[in-house]
Amino acid sequence: MREIAIYGKGGIGKSTICANLSAALAISGRRVLQIGCDPKHDSTRLLTRGARQVTALDYMRVTNPPDYDLDQILLTGYGGVGCVEAGGPMPGVGCAGRGIISTFELLDRFKLKDNYDHTVYDVLGDVVCGGFAVPIRREYANAVFIVTSGEFMSLYAANNILRGVRNFDNNERRVAGIIYNKRNVVGEDERLTRFAAAVGLPICAEIPRSEAFAVSELMKMTVIEHGGDQGIRALSMDLARMIIDGYDLYEAKPLDDDDLESVVSGYQLKKDEESNPPPAAIEAELLPQDGESIFAQADETRYYSKNVVRGEPLHGCAFNGAMNICVHIGGAVILSHSPKSCAYITHQTISSTGRRTLFERGALLPVSLAPNIECTEMGDTEVVFGGMEKLEEKILEIKARRPRAIIVISSCPAGIIGDDVDRVRDFSEPGMPIVTVKADGNMTGDFMQGLLTSSTSLARQIIKRDVPIIPNTVNVVAEKIILTNTQENFELIESYLARMGVGVNCRFIYDTSYDALENLCSAQLNLPAFKDFGGSSVERFLMDEYGCEFFDMAFPIGFAETEDWLRKIADYFACPSIAEDIIAENRDLYERESRLLRESLAGKKLMVITYNHELDWIIQTAIDVGIDIVKLCLLNYSQDEGFRTKLDVAFPVEDEYDRENRAADIAYYKPDILLTNYQSSVAENVPLADTIPMCPDVGFFSGLHLARRWAKLLKLDRKGEWLQDERLLDKYYA
Repeated sequence: MREIAIYGKGGIGKSTICANLSAALAISGRRVLQIGCDPKHDSTRLLTRGARQVTALDYMRVTNPPDYDLDQILLTGYGGVGCVEAGGPMPGVGCAGRGIISTFELLDRFKLKDNYDHTVYDVLGDVVCGGFAVPIRREYANAVFIVTSGEFMSLYAANNILRGVRNFDNNERRVAGIIYNKRNVVGEDERLTRFAAAVGLPICAEIPRSEAFAVSELMKMTVIEHGGDQGIRALSMDLARMIIDGYDLYEAKPLDDDDLESVVSGYQLKKDEESNPPPAAIEAELLPQDGESIFAQADETRYYSKNVVRGEPLHGCAFNGAMNICVHIGGAVILSHSPKSCAYITHQTISSTGRRTLFERGALLPVSLAPNIECTEMGDTEVVFGGMEKLEEKILEIKARRPRAIIVISSCPAGIIGDDVDRVRDFSEPGMPIVTVKADGNMTGDFMQGLLTSSTSLARQIIKRDVPIIPNTVNVVAEKIILTNTQENFELIESYLARMGVGVNCRFIYDTSYDALENLCSAQLNLPAFKDFGGSSVERFLMDEYGCEFFDMAFPIGFAETEDWLRKIADYFACPSIAEDIIAENRDLYERESRLLRESLAGKKLMVITYNHELDWIIQTAIDVGIDIVKLCLLNYSQDEGFRTKLDVAFPVEDEYDRENRAADIAYYKPDILLTNYQSSVAENVPLADTIPMCPDVGFFSGLHLARRWAKLLKLDRKGEWLQDERLLDKYYA
């Protein structure tokens, strides 16, 4: 067995045992490499006579990868033992486990282990996380020894180490046994013996408590080198001989907590079923009841996305969602505390809307095309040693430009290593606040959760509560940030409001300013752009925490909804005649075009497969132009759920639709028009397939825009010139 990992609780003596074992192997004629995997970096001190050693992590922190030199971190100790210390970050920052991984990657690069007969890994066993568990992996240690005393906390750590081994190996045999380092406490031998028997492991060595260790350590050498206690020296030599000659390996069989308690204490615990209900009973109490989430039950101060509440697969990344919201605050610099790749991907998401609009319509959307994003560019060094220093340096650099505000958004790596981004709020100055959003990527939830987290975080840090109300003003709330028609929809609503003498105070949060957001509470009324799951969550937040008054309708889609919306908003602002004027102007246009479209569309059959859950605008239009709706199929959507209608529908509606049924349904209903949110693979089986926008244009003519297109497309000779185009495409580009 060439490579062994020696695990144990911090302070249990494993580094001393490792050093003496390596020395014993060396004087037995073996070439030995000892790698210290403890952030204290004191594993090889006794082998090198206390020589100052540069840890691998400190070296990598200041050296570019092309310049790595193994000799800078490898010392030769007693008996020719190769000595390497992984090191770690300062206590309380970074991720020491990631440091172990980085160290092993460096050593693998130089194929260091190939120069030795044995490698001894000295590993901290208190926390068997992914980094400290690296030596357990098959490509490293062939065998695992566990150093423990008979004290409870030491045995608890030993049991946890066995759990870590089992997680990697399942039923494979890779545990060599227990090295018993005695502490001479009452009942220690009996506890250790019971534990070893319970987990099915041999006691490979019993190391008595001896002053020889203290004496040799004062002289900065191993007992093997010092030679002060021949009995201790002989024990180390016996252990080395066992490793050289070979030994049996055993399966890791950790105990559960109750069994461990019983084994260590020496008596069987009695379980009171009434005071300690069985796991099944506890689980039943925690399960969501009637569709309600345990998250919602547990914490009313948090606002969760549908993904989190319903336990669905992630729909995108919370970090991305938060970034998409924050870039809409004009004058602010958005600082992504993340790797460069995270910032790059989210930049592409944000700017894609603007690029698509520019391509399709020749229109510029500055918010989307030029987001003011900076990045701390976290790398391996920051993950290991903590990224706060780099974040603070970046804050000072940005402050020199005097932005209106700096908004710091954390990503997965920052959250995993525990960077306290809220600390940088102390860098705020009058007129230049530092605002923080803890998004932490997929750890927090999906894209929608990022929208909600950033919206609530920004509001709590920016919005002033005690501001005077400005009459005849509104806020627009919960607009969709990545749609190409968001600005056009807003401008239409703004034009209706302007005719009533009503101005827009703030858009929460879309293409607004820091000052407007700060004074959000000065608006008389709040208008929700959407009342879907996400929009309703934002509305509930602003009502709960700021007492905001909300209009009871979302932005209107279709003639009937727009008519109703205008009348209600005009009643609120006491100008009903203006609403009637707007309605009258558009009714004649709607009725005239509906009559014309009936000539082409009356009697046609329509089937809809969609993520949209509010569809009265398209249903009413279909009825107005004489189309028969044969079936409405609703797909699961990350931002909404539950079909809602004010109409008396006579056609079948199927919620939670299984898209695998599309072909069969089309064959059965034989629709003339198939309407979906995406290009459907079954589109060729219907005369006409079209896409329904996830978020349609608002106003009177939402449905007619689509119906007008269907009438034109149905008149085209699809079997004529279009098929010629298809043949040419197949010939030259297939």
